Amino acid sequence: MNKLNLMCPIGSTGYGITSYNIYKQLRDKLEICLFPIGNPSIDFETDKQNIVEDIQKQLIYDNQTTFLKIWHQYDLATRIGNGKYAALTFFEVDKLKPIEISMINNTDIIFVASNWAKQILLNNNITTKICVSPLAADQEIFNTSVAHERPKESSDKYIFLNMGKWELRKGHDVLLEAFNLAFEEKDNVELWMLSYNPFLSPEDNLKWVKLYQNSKLGNKIKILPRLPTHKDVANIISMSDCGIFPARAEGWNNEAVEMMAMNKPIILTNYSAHTEYANTNNSYLIDIDRLVPAKDNLFFDGFGNWADLSFNEIEQMVEHMRYVYKNSVNTNPVGLETAKNLTWSNTANILYNHLYG
Repeated sequence: MNKLNLMCPIGSTGYGITSYNIYKQLRDKLEICLFPIGNPSIDFETDKQNIVEDIQKQLIYDNQTTFLKIWHQYDLATRIGNGKYAALTFFEVDKLKPIEISMINNTDIIFVASNWAKQILLNNNITTKICVSPLAADQEIFNTSVAHERPKESSDKYIFLNMGKWELRKGHDVLLEAFNLAFEEKDNVELWMLSYNPFLSPEDNLKWVKLYQNSKLGNKIKILPRLPTHKDVANIISMSDCGIFPARAEGWNNEAVEMMAMNKPIILTNYSAHTEYANTNNSYLIDIDRLVPAKDNLFFDGFGNWADLSFNEIEQMVEHMRYVYKNSVNTNPVGLETAKNLTWSNTANILYNHLYG
């Protein structure tokens, strides 16, 4: 059996979820020595035992074997051993800083989740081998067999669902504007927001909550608490009718794939990494007229660009929201078929074939 030294986070963040699922799949193919970034945080006892066992292999690890790091493109300098060095990263803007270019070019293989990201690497003078390895949804959790009864007060309403931490990049400012433009008090709709951001202070999280609750249709908006497990997230998806993701940029957009896997229609921007799977056949796309500097005075400093969400984009969002509501669109069979091909097994197979093929 081939060996792999793996460095990655295991937890509830985007990188943590990606790493956890890839680790589980690769463990069936490889003998893994695990070097976790941070403290692993998972729910299942069997996986905890496996992780402990694989961390303990550090005592006898092979420093000549292949090394894979799943982490940010700006922090790839640290590596384990002297074997082949591969990294998997995802990012949201179209320009890389010199330090990011240097770090990526010092790997032997760089994996990205989309052809959009691959083109950005090529545009930014990346010379190392680039491989596209699309990410996935855990279809043991996110599938059409999940059914959860709606709260009585919401049982007859059309429910839009947005998932993703409070952030300007996620388009939460324009989503609120579009929802208030699309509907009136008489319309039987609700907007559910699963948007707690652990990287913001309690005060900044509360600012977003108040912005939504104090808006024109604040009584039709539900701010959901942070959920402890992905099974709880799947239950919320099962209660909704349509996902809406007006992101200025995404490195993958896990939540949109998860909604597709549960046969839900989605509205999202026609830009960035989710164009790897979102198209006019399986999504209601918001076309983008131009890019603008990616700046939110918090996570992004204006280096690089993302989608401009202005009048035209908001109008498209309003049109899509009204359409699915008026026509009671709450299934997405083409999206369901799309999601069936986006499995963690497929992701792991691509990684394995490029690492050992």
